[in-house]
Amino acid sequence: MINNYQGVKIAKFEHFTRTNERIRISPLFVVDEDGTKLGSISKEEALSLARQKGLDLVEINPTAHPPICKIMDFGKYKYDQAKKVKEQKARSKEIELKEIRLTAKIGEHDLSYKAEQTKEWLGKEYKVRVNMRLRGRENIFANKAIENFDRFAEIAGVEYESPPKKSGNVISANIAGFKKDKK
Repeated sequence: MINNYQGVKIAKFEHFTRTNERIRISPLFVVDEDGTKLGSISKEEALSLARQKGLDLVEINPTAHPPICKIMDFGKYKYDQAKKVKEQKARSKEIELKEIRLTAKIGEHDLSYKAEQTKEWLGKEYKVRVNMRLRGRENIFANKAIENFDRFAEIAGVEYESPPKKSGNVISANIAGFKKDKK
């Protein structure tokens, strides 16, 4: 159970695999531990087959008609599933998003410093977003602010995924990566 911000308890649903007596439906399509298909048999018959072999009856696909069950060692099955999940977590790499904030009146040195910072982040394979907040009368000269975006891209040697977009008083763009030389 998880408490939300108001203290109300919410049930956390996890995937639950039915085994042995917890399987509710009969008849079942049963597959042996070797992978041989035993066909559609009653739940009691399948349970007795599993007990004779010292294994468990595990519901593999509960949505099929009839449900597909397999005779196997459930402990080993759970261990293999946990191992697969752990491998997937290790393989998946979470990409962190870094953000550079520019201003409409940014100086040349500040722009070059932020460009170097962007190059460093792209070298470490971070995803980078460039933002510029326009204040007051700067909103009138949004095209000059977009020129600053272009100048920043030129100094950093990067290209944008899409052209900088203005939404409200913020202009933003995601960096695709370093420019590719066209020679």
